[in-house]
Amino acid sequence: LIFIGVATSLKRLWLAIYLGRRTVRHFGSELETLMAKMILIGEVANLAKDIENKQSLFANGGLSPLNALGEDEKLGRFRDFMMDENSSTEASPSPRMVQRKVLEVPSPNSAGSSSPKISPGTGGSQGASPAPGRSRSQTGNSPPRPSPRSPMDTSTGTPRPRSPMDPSTGNAKPMETDSTTNVKLMYLLSEWEEPELTAGKNSKATVRDLVQFRKAASYMDDKYPFSHAFGLAKTRELCVQSSQEVYDRLMLSAIDAPALPFSILSVLAMDEKDEFIPAKIKSYIRLFRPDRQGNLSRLDFVKSVDTVYKQLRLLRASISNSAQIDLAFERIVNWFFNFFLAVIVVSILGIKIWTVFLSLNTFLLGFSFLFGSAASNYFEGLLLIFVRRPYDIGDKIATSNPNKDTDSNGSSTWFVDEVTLFTTTVRFATTNEVATYSNGSLAVLRIINANRSPKAIVSILIKFGLETPFNKITVFRTAVENFIKARPREWIALAGFRATRVEADFGYVEYKIVAQHRESWVSDTRYI
Repeated sequence: LIFIGVATSLKRLWLAIYLGRRTVRHFGSELETLMAKMILIGEVANLAKDIENKQSLFANGGLSPLNALGEDEKLGRFRDFMMDENSSTEASPSPRMVQRKVLEVPSPNSAGSSSPKISPGTGGSQGASPAPGRSRSQTGNSPPRPSPRSPMDTSTGTPRPRSPMDPSTGNAKPMETDSTTNVKLMYLLSEWEEPELTAGKNSKATVRDLVQFRKAASYMDDKYPFSHAFGLAKTRELCVQSSQEVYDRLMLSAIDAPALPFSILSVLAMDEKDEFIPAKIKSYIRLFRPDRQGNLSRLDFVKSVDTVYKQLRLLRASISNSAQIDLAFERIVNWFFNFFLAVIVVSILGIKIWTVFLSLNTFLLGFSFLFGSAASNYFEGLLLIFVRRPYDIGDKIATSNPNKDTDSNGSSTWFVDEVTLFTTTVRFATTNEVATYSNGSLAVLRIINANRSPKAIVSILIKFGLETPFNKITVFRTAVENFIKARPREWIALAGFRATRVEADFGYVEYKIVAQHRESWVSDTRYI
């Protein structure tokens, strides 16, 4: 009995650690990314709550992200980040020093004091804070202007910019390129993605990692997944309602603005020295995707939060379904474990069990011919679901023959509704028809996962008449480029615009427009 108890305990411990590591390895990175987005939304909700608590200060005009000239330094620096999103350096502050008002919020100990003090943010006043991104030493007199004399450019007749001198060496310093130049260079270069480093993905998760994963996953079942300041988000309707309330609170600080200036959210990406944290502000940009003017509409704000909510629910369903698969796998392991444990116990008791197996050899051999192909198909299905894991709950997949090329016009897709160790239930994306596949039959097919195919590339064919001048085609291409640049929430870049076919007999030239979308192919209804 002691031997059976110890063996069973070791088996359960091994299964718990093995299945837990397998779940963390598969869902860990996705859960980490999702939790980061949830924290960002929670910070925005807390900021909106603070703005609501200080609503009287905004109503009196004591604090506003926009000044009288309509030029906000934070907004200008945000635009620099938008123009150079791949830059790892901090954007330089706006050259125009704008007079801003500094609000001194009373401390909790001075609750009975008078109204908040408002002092002008001039350089000579005491107690005034410097503008964001500037230290106090930078708020004084401006540096002396360079000499107007500079070498002339013989080709244009205009003064050539003079390189600054290094006082330590006496040599000219190298000229630094601005963000606009970097954007132009990146536009002229071909598209390329950094290779993903997988060195840390193969490391085994510790028991502490398993506990942290379970604790983080439990937050997805809470009624307030984005924090109490955000509000209820148990259902999608409640999430949309709470996100609108958060947006209304944020708009209290920009009453006259048609949309929410992103400079209000940029306050969350500043450190104690009033300096921008580039990584954090880029995280807010990627999450909310404001327009090129730095504004965020109500619809775009709600869409951003709704996208995170859907990712949260789909991930929670995938983890729950994975737990059911792990439970079925545990039953199979328990059956084999109990069988071999019974054989060992019977052998210890002195019963010759092997003679019984030899007598049943002929009977088992006949069953092997009868169920051999089914057992092989079943084992392939187990390897597909438990090892390969080509899809999860909510993914949009397409199947095809691996010996043939895929259709360039796309494939018919199915939504994954349920996954077990034996079957996979899918729903046709076009007609909502439900079908069931055996996992063994899917193991020999090519499975295209639209959810794991990010940044969809869309191709559009358009025809021009042979008599169409080339300058009109150039104007059309420029209009397409401007259309894509004006929608940073949807499109990344124009990947190609080229002639693919010339039909002189039919009198037209066929061009192909290739554009890259920010969404994966699972959201094809947004751009088709």
